[in-house]
Amino acid sequence: MTEHAARRVVAGLSCAEWHPGAAATVLALHGLTGTSQVWAALAGAVPCYRVVAPDLPGRGSSLHTSAGAGLAGHAAAVVALADDLGLSDVTLVGHSMGAFLAPLVAAGLGERVRKVVLADGGVPPDPSPLLSRPVVRAIFTVQGLLLRRRWRSAEAFMAVAEGKAVRGRPELRPVVREWVAYLLDGNGRARLDRRRLVADAVDSLTGAATLPAVRDMSVPVHLLAASHGAHDGAAAFLSDAALERAAASLPRLTSERIEANHVTLLTDPRLAAAVRSDPA
Repeated sequence: MTEHAARRVVAGLSCAEWHPGAAATVLALHGLTGTSQVWAALAGAVPCYRVVAPDLPGRGSSLHTSAGAGLAGHAAAVVALADDLGLSDVTLVGHSMGAFLAPLVAAGLGERVRKVVLADGGVPPDPSPLLSRPVVRAIFTVQGLLLRRRWRSAEAFMAVAEGKAVRGRPELRPVVREWVAYLLDGNGRARLDRRRLVADAVDSLTGAATLPAVRDMSVPVHLLAASHGAHDGAAAFLSDAALERAAASLPRLTSERIEANHVTLLTDPRLAAAVRSDPA
């Protein structure tokens, strides 16, 4: 079992918080179909950090929270949360969509950011017909329709959605089950705004690059790229060539390849190590 978080609403966003008395702060941003609960494992691995993780608009307990369009709208909502909490000396961590969002939040927070950690996202992947705007919209529209069904249990949801990612890691199934149990409402439906899901996917995967938002900042930016995609049999979301292009556009970007998939990276000890490491 992962460590339980205290939950409250801050600046209109439902927010999970671990270790509120700690001096240093992690502000953690989840992915397209995630919620704040996906950060429980990281929080347990960094007990000396206050970990603050919002449910982004259209997800979890922020399902009905309104925000501006796209990643820019999410960024404004997160910056407002950080303002209300008076956060400073922030290590900003983002996974998947949250990694594309993190540079925009960092730019909004300015000198309050200590460093940025990107987990399998935040830099443009290799060009592909599958990443054209119409195709991304179609893929995530279908995914949204699949997720709208009523699930009889968290296990049933996992069998279709996240289960393949942890098929070879039975010790992680209870962790993912907790993620899913939080995502589902009392009627077994995923607390996801399907329209927001599709729009956010299109913006993250086909919109303007967000990494340039931190180009004029001096904070370290570190990227952990998973060796596999949605499961251990899938190709990496970010290729070595994509990492090289990103480093060329932001020379202070550092990166490492992690033997994990897009989902299991969230529980990998090297993610916690990247949070704990001192900025160069």
